[in-house]
Amino acid sequence: MTSSEKNNNHKGKNEPFTHFIHKMDRLFSERPKGMLQSLDDFFGSAKERSFPVDLHETNSEYILTASLPGIARSQISIDLLTQAVTISANHVDSLATQHKTQGMFQKDLSASRLSRTISFPKPINERKVTARHRDGILTLHLPKVKGNRIEIND
Repeated sequence: MTSSEKNNNHKGKNEPFTHFIHKMDRLFSERPKGMLQSLDDFFGSAKERSFPVDLHETNSEYILTASLPGIARSQISIDLLTQAVTISANHVDSLATQHKTQGMFQKDLSASRLSRTISFPKPINERKVTARHRDGILTLHLPKVKGNRIEIND
């Protein structure tokens, strides 16, 4: 068998693999369509249903700061568990426009629900939690429950 025959023989064996690689390259280089696009849209919108949170820990408490711009204090709900807190907000936006020349009145309503649950490694004292909402920033002070330390003997 000559060297050119060997090269032609190897090309025939690798051709399905090369074809597969080209198909995979096209799949990942093009914008997903159909069902994949729907999944992208779904998971992209899930990000919009949350809000940024900053958590700081001291020796005695957790300090949680949540950014909730445009949301009134009355629209915020805080639920406490032993080692977690859930912050929820129901935000309703209303936009009313009146077209004097056409004699029309238009009102657009949009509603969204934001929610975030934050877990803590140590239990919190639910009775001493304080919350403050000012200028779109919610601040929670969550005191830790002090436990007893046990020393290990021989």
